[in-house]
Amino acid sequence: MADKRNISFYLSEKEEEVMKILWKSDKPLSAKEITAEINCEWADKSIQGIIRKLEEKKAIEVADIVKVYKSNARLFKPTISSDEYAVMQFDKYYNNDKKIPFILSALVENKNDDANLPEILMDLIKNFKEK
Repeated sequence: MADKRNISFYLSEKEEEVMKILWKSDKPLSAKEITAEINCEWADKSIQGIIRKLEEKKAIEVADIVKVYKSNARLFKPTISSDEYAVMQFDKYYNNDKKIPFILSALVENKNDDANLPEILMDLIKNFKEK
């Protein structure tokens, strides 16, 4: 598995669609299985190129190679979770940014009531600790 501290990348729309399929799956998937889940016309023609780009970015890795009829198929799994990707993007754009209280306020859907933000954040922390 990739060292998560040293990777940083941005996913294109199509790459993100592939990653969402992998993130939802509880097992590694082949390119054919990913294509079947995406269910759109570009997937058949583009999936191998997208998988290659995701491997180059170290977003996915080969989990296994299995025999399918007379050929071999690679099974892919993500190297990071969707949450880790979201944090990576947040860090990329807002690390050491003075706007973080506003961003947090937007995340808790309370943009116009900054006075209650500390209370909301404390509730979120409390709920997190209880889990």
